[in-house]
Amino acid sequence: MKSLIITIAILFPTLCFAQVDSALDNTQPAQSQPAASDVQLASATVNNDPLIKPKGMWAGNASKFFQGAAIGFLGHESGHLIANCALNTHLYLKSVNYGPIPFFTIEPGKPLNHREHYITASAGFNAQNIINECILTQHPNLSAEDEPTLKGIASFNFWLAAGYAASAFTKTGPDERDTKGMADSLGWNERWIGVMILVPTALDTYRYKHPDAKWAVTASRLSKLAMIALALDAED
Repeated sequence: MKSLIITIAILFPTLCFAQVDSALDNTQPAQSQPAASDVQLASATVNNDPLIKPKGMWAGNASKFFQGAAIGFLGHESGHLIANCALNTHLYLKSVNYGPIPFFTIEPGKPLNHREHYITASAGFNAQNIINECILTQHPNLSAEDEPTLKGIASFNFWLAAGYAASAFTKTGPDERDTKGMADSLGWNERWIGVMILVPTALDTYRYKHPDAKWAVTASRLSKLAMIALALDAED
């Protein structure tokens, strides 16, 4: 169900990695002139900036970046797996196709009520949101850090949510897609589900680029909690 979106997520992760400033004016006499490395160290200490700037799209290590993307994929699927196991849905793997590309989906092996259907369908997005929250809480200045694995996870989660939102807006893809399952459970138009999954994604992206924006932290967390709480709105 997610194959095309995953392909997009792996090939085009373009979260912008911020550049960090390091410059100090030197007015000391020549005889006490510090070495260039000392000036850089002092600048990094004063500005809390790393000495080594993140290197391009992959933060200097493409291998670790793609490892992070793979972890992001496993995180999403683990959310579905955990939810189905918790509800004892007798899950199984079902082969599906997104256009010409074959993939699989985790499906319940018994009929579910609307609430159970919403919980299992939304579990992947909830897992992504929890992972993003953990990363941005522990690394609020991630954009300026040399953390290619974490940036790979964040990039994958961004593009997966964006891809799903596009499917929701256009109502395309297999009938087993998560956004359709969530919409059917709530009795919503699927396009509103697309908006709902984009909101925390957009707020987390803003947090990534503007780590001092406290309002974005609060808004992001509330939007994630709202997505979980909507399970109560799905009638049994």
